[in-house]
Amino acid sequence: MNEITTKKRMIAAAAHVGFYLGGLGFLVLPFLIKTIWSDDDFIVGHAKQALYMQVGAVVVSLLAIVLAFVIPPMIATGIAIAILSIAWGIFAIFGAFKAMSGEEFEYPALKMVHIG
Repeated sequence: MNEITTKKRMIAAAAHVGFYLGGLGFLVLPFLIKTIWSDDDFIVGHAKQALYMQVGAVVVSLLAIVLAFVIPPMIATGIAIAILSIAWGIFAIFGAFKAMSGEEFEYPALKMVHIG
């Protein structure tokens, strides 16, 4: 049986909190974790969830920015981006807590589209 050690829990949690690195760190960190610890299902599961969520959130954010220039009410689009960012951050923390508890975690947005 593959024991979920504290080290594995911390590595899995790091994939989620990569959101707070800024720049491209939020994409690079889960990718590196997924690649380096590819033999551990627990770590890879969390890293994949974090990576897929980060990529999805970037795509949605870019689409919202483009729409801000197309749709006249730019304020509404700005509010939508702010709400997305807050939700993204909250779920990253929740994913990290689940990882530290040794539990599996699936982002609700990924669950809805059956990714991960």
